[in-house]
Amino acid sequence: MISFARPLFFVLLCALPLYAVLLKTRILGRIEFPLTIGDWDGSPFRWNSPALRFARFVAVVFFVAAFGLAVTAAAGPVRFIQERMYSGNGAGIIFALDVSPSMAARDMQGGSRLEVAKSGIRSFAAQRPGDSLGLVAIGSDAALLVPPTRDEAAFLSRLDSLSIGELGDGSAIGLGLAVAAAHLVDRQYSRSAVILMTDGENNAGEIHPNTAARLYHTHGISLFVTGIGTRGEVPVDYTDPSTGNRVTGMLSSEFSENALKEIADAADGYYLSSPDSASLEYVFDLADESVPPAASSWTRTMEQRFEQPLLAAALVLFALSWIVRRLVMGALI
Repeated sequence: MISFARPLFFVLLCALPLYAVLLKTRILGRIEFPLTIGDWDGSPFRWNSPALRFARFVAVVFFVAAFGLAVTAAAGPVRFIQERMYSGNGAGIIFALDVSPSMAARDMQGGSRLEVAKSGIRSFAAQRPGDSLGLVAIGSDAALLVPPTRDEAAFLSRLDSLSIGELGDGSAIGLGLAVAAAHLVDRQYSRSAVILMTDGENNAGEIHPNTAARLYHTHGISLFVTGIGTRGEVPVDYTDPSTGNRVTGMLSSEFSENALKEIADAADGYYLSSPDSASLEYVFDLADESVPPAASSWTRTMEQRFEQPLLAAALVLFALSWIVRRLVMGALI
């Protein structure tokens, strides 16, 4: 919603049509300094080519637009923005997402495992505006890409840029769980949770997944583990970020659900298999039910003023009008 702090300034817009009427009726004459040679008391010579008429029209348009913008800026335009505020810190939720090459397998109704996981995370984030969301990537190493934050735009931007093979071709699941837990322990969240999404077994890193999972039980952090994808021969198609080469072919997809169940049991958490996008949605539904979102909120109205951009645009148009009159039409002012 846009409003104006000083709307009476719009009365100045009446000056333009009034000036045009005075010129048309010759009550107010144009200011001229004729420098051409002609008969005594005769009319000075005027060049009135089509190009000159067009230049005059452009100069007038620029001037009128600049005057309108200047008056609008003087009227004090204000835009009111509704911002939702929350009474508490809400929940802290970190997504530990496997980005090993096998996550490029396209066995999730035509999409890759990583693409479907990203889509589910985006939908979940849209329903949790009062919570702090974080992102951990798991490959041969593990890294915290986004610490828990309420800045949904920053979180989604880094999620979208996450690519297959970004951290190598392994799966350091234990290290990823430890990194996620380290950024939730002793934080003032109403509830804390980690959602692990992987299609492999722990084959990298120096921390065993079960050892890391016990931290979750000790510190009251909920853990949701999901094994993404199907078994058997599945197509793979991705671009290796280290070489830029495109990799295509078939992958023999095998991973131990028992190992992932042991991780969930060690954390007193949940394990769910996700061979398709529908079952993956159930994982997010379970997390949404088990970890309540920020409860109470209110909306505050904030003012956003934008006189300066309008004044800057007005000055640019005034300058363009003068340039056309001075350089093209040859006017003195």
